[in-house]
Amino acid sequence: MHSLKSRLAVWVFLPMLVCSAIDLVVTYRSADRVATEVQRQLLKGSARIIAEQMAADGGASNGAPPAAFELFADENQDRVFYAVRSADGRLIDGDAALAPPPSPGLGEQESHFKSRVRDEPVRVVAYGQDLRDGGHISVEVAQTMRGHAALRKRLFLMTAREHLILLALVLVALVVALRWTLRPLMCFSERVAQRQPGSLEQLDADAVPRELMPVIGALNGYVVRLDQTLSAYERFVASTAHHLRTSFAILTSQLNYGMRDERVTPEQKALLAAMQNTTVQGTKVINQLLILASIEQARQHAAPDQASPCTLLSETVTSVIEELAPLAQRYDVELGLDASDDGLVLSAPSHLLREITFNLIDNAIKHMDGPGSVSVRVQRAGDCALLRIIDTGPGIAPAHLDRVFERFYRANPGKLNSFGLGLSIVKEICDSLQGEIRMGAGDQGKGLQVDVRLPLVLVECQQD
Repeated sequence: MHSLKSRLAVWVFLPMLVCSAIDLVVTYRSADRVATEVQRQLLKGSARIIAEQMAADGGASNGAPPAAFELFADENQDRVFYAVRSADGRLIDGDAALAPPPSPGLGEQESHFKSRVRDEPVRVVAYGQDLRDGGHISVEVAQTMRGHAALRKRLFLMTAREHLILLALVLVALVVALRWTLRPLMCFSERVAQRQPGSLEQLDADAVPRELMPVIGALNGYVVRLDQTLSAYERFVASTAHHLRTSFAILTSQLNYGMRDERVTPEQKALLAAMQNTTVQGTKVINQLLILASIEQARQHAAPDQASPCTLLSETVTSVIEELAPLAQRYDVELGLDASDDGLVLSAPSHLLREITFNLIDNAIKHMDGPGSVSVRVQRAGDCALLRIIDTGPGIAPAHLDRVFERFYRANPGKLNSFGLGLSIVKEICDSLQGEIRMGAGDQGKGLQVDVRLPLVLVECQQD
């Protein structure tokens, strides 16, 4: 009973079902009373015909007239019995097996009761008739109960059929009404499900049923409080990272100054160099965290009608390759741009595209086990720009492909100078730009191939 539809259906249909069951019980009793009254009237009419005939004959036994039994002609083949008795209870005509009435009266009186004739239940009507000579007779007519039961069954089934039809119509109408009534709730659920992850935009209360207003008000209030909490958290992280970056920059300068001092021994210089390398890596992590925080904040507070800057993807990729060329030479990696479509314009800031390209190429170079190559392609793929990076390194095992985009997750924990943030930054940027990134094996199943698809410019944008 966790469904609103189920609850409404039960509380509407169940009471009606109970009422129908009660009504059927009442209908059965009413059908029995109607069948009993019909049988009584037939028996009374037959008894009066016989009594009037006996009165006309002066009480002589000339047999019952045929018209007295034509009233019982039907398909049920009931048996009919009659008996005519004098005032003192003597049988004048008819069947002696028919019991006399319990309390015979005088005058034209009638009584009815149940009895049994030859072990078969019957209903009996006794009718009194005065004779012209002052005598009195009592006429009894009895009928078996098969016709009574058949009539009662027909009346009950007729009403039950009507009830079943009514219940079916109510059930169909209930299903239609529930779907129509709960459609706004389903539409509201779809609207909430279609919201982007991390979106803190308040829900629109226009064209919403009044019953949903408390829910929307509570959700909007929660969104406001969550926005305030996240904003405070983002400001704290950004401020902390900024101070840490400043402190690390000062520490790096001091380490550089110390290494240039002639009084420092070679052992001390080695220690200072290790400290400087650790400081550089810490600065890198801080910068990556700042980038993640800025991406999340920009995505949550982006204006729907704000124009996005236009960027040529080829220019960004070329500048990144030129920047990373010395690193590739140091690792003995051949880095090159195999194909480039210079006309691909993206509605995205250039610094975000640079982060995507830089992180992917930097990872490909640094995770190379030995001499190898990294090739970059920029081409059109339908209404998207495709950035494809293929390397001849060790690649990524299929078991790790679903988790490499998680923050601080490393497929190779033993790899130095890797903190598991580069690919998560790439994934966050792709999601914020409505793009997608996929990874798989490279050419001939070796190395790694990374495909980044980003939508091309379809609306007017500003030059970045």
